[in-house]
Amino acid sequence: MRFKIIALFAIALNSVCFDCNVAQATDQDTAYVQILSDVPLAPGLSLDEESEVVFDVPEGKIVEVSAFGAADLAETQTFYKESLEALGWQSVPRKEWSYKRDEEFLEISFDDGENDLQVKFRLMPSSACSK
Repeated sequence: MRFKIIALFAIALNSVCFDCNVAQATDQDTAYVQILSDVPLAPGLSLDEESEVVFDVPEGKIVEVSAFGAADLAETQTFYKESLEALGWQSVPRKEWSYKRDEEFLEISFDDGENDLQVKFRLMPSSACSK
């Protein structure tokens, strides 16, 4: 009986470690917008570092940044819908491409130009967006 418990524990531990490795590999393959806390950069997009703007407000910081690239609009929108929800961001009802997590509010806008897709991010304290 003791052997069975140890064997089951070893199998469970191995399963947990396997899942951790998969998550780490996925995280390593995904680029993140570092100035935004825990927001991934969709495949095909490059960050426009010159577009970074940071405002200090009493509640915290408001951060704006853009990314661009030869990415498909529908695929990029699907990427953000799925990945942000997986990272704990909750969609805000009646505000398309707006998300809330803890005390942060994130807005995303998409501009599908002739050559490139531009994605704009705006992160702010939740209390700042309700005013």
